[in-house]
Amino acid sequence: MAMTIQSLERALKKGYPELHFAVNRQAEAIEFSFGGNDHYRNPNGEDTLVFGLALFNQGEYLEMRCELLYDLSECQHKGAVARVLLGASLRSQLVQFSFDESDGEIRASAELVLADGACTPKQLRAMIEIMYDVVNAYHPHIVRAMETGEVSFPNEETLVRPAISDADGELQSPVSIDLGEMLKGMLATSRERGRKMWENAGPPKGPGRHL
Repeated sequence: MAMTIQSLERALKKGYPELHFAVNRQAEAIEFSFGGNDHYRNPNGEDTLVFGLALFNQGEYLEMRCELLYDLSECQHKGAVARVLLGASLRSQLVQFSFDESDGEIRASAELVLADGACTPKQLRAMIEIMYDVVNAYHPHIVRAMETGEVSFPNEETLVRPAISDADGELQSPVSIDLGEMLKGMLATSRERGRKMWENAGPPKGPGRHL
């Protein structure tokens, strides 16, 4: 059985019990935001990252996206930015950055083919936190490319998944970002990063295209 918007809501609530989010049942979409980002600032200068989750093809396909991350409409170094975005997409495996030439928008997205299955709470939380980490890790490099035309990338050490908790809740060693690990449903529980995310978590706000 394909995933429904109701089952997606339940998975999100189980993964983030205190999270407030907006739901559009007709569009089968959910939006929410996290603040307190380590690096990322939206085009309005706010540290708010807006997430959207949407089901397609009768619930057989899940897309997560962060829209309007940056505006390149007046940027003089689009080629340099494109190189950073391509490098980020190739290195992160799960998160893909794209650029809309018609309006200058940069967005990030991640996709999961569900077929006749469903996304578990652990998978969903892992997807969200990988997106959060990747956007924050690449933000200084994207901004540098926008402002100076310089192409740079984060150190490999910075591109690691948060520590994974074992059955007793103890933190194990961090592991590299890996789609296969995410698909196994491993739950990211970095306490410090989680605390920062929760300081300003809530319904969508900022420049994202809201429901």
